[in-house]
Amino acid sequence: MSNKTEGRTHPSPAAIKRNKIRRRRRAVRLLGLAATIALAFAILAVDLFTNHISYTEGDIASEDLYYRGAATSYESDLATQAARNEAASQVGQIFVVDEEVWQSVENQLRDYGRKVAAGSATTQGLADVRSALPGNYSDDCLYYMLSLSEEEVTSLFDLFISMVQPVYAEGIGTDETAAAREKIGLSISLSSINGQPEVFFKNLLEAMELPYNKAYDAVATRAAQDAAMDAVEPVQVQVMSGEKLISRGAPITAEQVEALEALGLLSTQQGRLPYLGLLLILTLLFSMLLFYLRQFKQPIYNKPTLLLLVAALLLLFLLLAKLISMIEFAGGSEAGSLISLLAPVPAASMLLSILLDRNTAFLSTCTLSVCMGIIAGGELLFSITALIGGIMGILAATRLYQRFQFIGASLWVAGANAVAVLAWGLIWHKSAAEIGVGVIFGAANGLLSSILAMGLMPFLESAFGVTTSIRLMELSNSNNPLLKRLMMEAPGTYNHSILVGNLAEAAADAIGANTMLVRVASYYHDVGKLKRPQFFIENQRPGDNPHDKLQPALSAMIITSHPVDGGRMLRQARMPQEVIDIVEQHHGDSRLNFFYRRALEQADYPELVEEADFRYQGKKPQTKEAGLVMLADSVQAAVQALNTSDRAVIEERVHEVIQSKIGAEDQLRQCPLTFRDLEQIEQSFLMVLSGMNHLRVSYGNEQDKAIEQALRQSQLAAANAARLPEGQTGDTPYKPE
Repeated sequence: MSNKTEGRTHPSPAAIKRNKIRRRRRAVRLLGLAATIALAFAILAVDLFTNHISYTEGDIASEDLYYRGAATSYESDLATQAARNEAASQVGQIFVVDEEVWQSVENQLRDYGRKVAAGSATTQGLADVRSALPGNYSDDCLYYMLSLSEEEVTSLFDLFISMVQPVYAEGIGTDETAAAREKIGLSISLSSINGQPEVFFKNLLEAMELPYNKAYDAVATRAAQDAAMDAVEPVQVQVMSGEKLISRGAPITAEQVEALEALGLLSTQQGRLPYLGLLLILTLLFSMLLFYLRQFKQPIYNKPTLLLLVAALLLLFLLLAKLISMIEFAGGSEAGSLISLLAPVPAASMLLSILLDRNTAFLSTCTLSVCMGIIAGGELLFSITALIGGIMGILAATRLYQRFQFIGASLWVAGANAVAVLAWGLIWHKSAAEIGVGVIFGAANGLLSSILAMGLMPFLESAFGVTTSIRLMELSNSNNPLLKRLMMEAPGTYNHSILVGNLAEAAADAIGANTMLVRVASYYHDVGKLKRPQFFIENQRPGDNPHDKLQPALSAMIITSHPVDGGRMLRQARMPQEVIDIVEQHHGDSRLNFFYRRALEQADYPELVEEADFRYQGKKPQTKEAGLVMLADSVQAAVQALNTSDRAVIEERVHEVIQSKIGAEDQLRQCPLTFRDLEQIEQSFLMVLSGMNHLRVSYGNEQDKAIEQALRQSQLAAANAARLPEGQTGDTPYKPE
């Protein structure tokens, strides 16, 4: 309601209170989300912080350092520069040959030739030629040369010049004169010049000046070196996962410093950027998960303990995965690089599937798989394996009702992980050793995950108040102390509970409710009758009804107390809260019409009879499962009281009971059962009852109808006379439950 003042509508105090509670819950969820993101960031970032080191060249390494990321490569400036220097050194020095020097030498030699050719074999001529030529010559040698004709002398000098020219063509450096003379002298010895001419030219060679004509060209040399260096491609350094980067006790080299910086392991200002990226991806992942729960899983979203359960499991298994990834092996790089395959992500998947539901487990598995890739340094193998193993764990846990079935689940997860690792190794041409180690780790992951899931589940059930199908299956065992007591002390109630369980389970399966919860709650719904079993009709002997000696109000108090007594007994036995709720709600606040009418009949002042004294004190059913148990309980009691196998009569009675719960008694208002659900429930009840009571079909003739009506009236009259209440409508006596 709202209050209107001066044309304005003001929210009622109840609405204001609801809004405050809603805002408070929203704030708590946001704080929980922020805390979860912060803890996940701390878990994932710790390894990044410890791996960012501050070594400089010449430092002594304090510990071994291995590369844990995915195989990668980086462009090494140091290696590239070394390769370029090597290419430049191969170029050598470039020299320039001066052609003018050779022209000068050639002209000088031809001038010598002309002087020899123009000389005469006389004493004066010999003296003139000796003074014109460099070096010392014997008289015999000069006389011989002067005795030759001009053509012969010219020919000899041309031959000599042809021996000198190639040497000058190659170039003579400042320190290469002796080598040049030796090379020319060898050419003379190997030529056709011999005798006195050979002596003459060798003396001339020794005496003549050989000016150098080859000079170092610094500009050309630098240009050639630059061209050679430019032709060198940048050097890529490959780094494999698990490769040892630094050895403990060894001095740090410039190449190692460069590698650390290139791999993002060296503390620099840019090294802080990965943490920003990590924070962003975690915020996105966990926000998406919370938004999914808000949109599609309201029962989880609206229950803080279940949200805490999801966050706790995710953080726990992130921490386990991080700790496993930090394990180091002294010798094997394969083992060290693949150790993260042991991260038990499938255990979280199985636990979430069993404790909550498959869809939530799947999305949580995707979140953990992305985080596994981050933990493993971006290696896709670990994300894929975590995802495949997690999905297989969810599938294996779908029909898991007993703890020993975890063994089979472990085999499925181990097989899926092994196949995933094998396929990955074949695709990327991994070594046989690496594939073998990966397959072993993947298979071991299945066993480890199942052990963890089996061990953690009882603690999680107790800590977060979650009831699993495995726990319910254990409670349905007839060896349970309460069920054994019920069987021995109240056998009628026990048989009634088993029949109610059959009815309720079939109906739950038809409408998609929790069949296991309905069955177990049905088994225990009347456990409170153990306190005074003889006061309930199904446990009484014929003709021995203690209610005949009691006041109606006291009888009603005894009857209506059994849901409360049952809830108390179940709490003492540490039963799941879901079962306790159904036990306390299976009669709602319905009225005991039989005792209420008796009280009115016996009272001198009927107006003083309090109707509340004849009503159950429980809540109306709040869930589909609680509504189902209420309907199954009432239908089973009503049909049993009919004591007939006529299908038409039973169908009519079942319909009446269900309609009375909807209409006159108004017990199903607060539970989410729909009219379609109620129709399916009624059909399921009839199908089960047809098998239990072997219903026969009436032929429909007037005689059969008359007989059936007479029998039914006789049964009702006998029941009233014997004070054996049989139903819950206002027209027939109430059958105490």
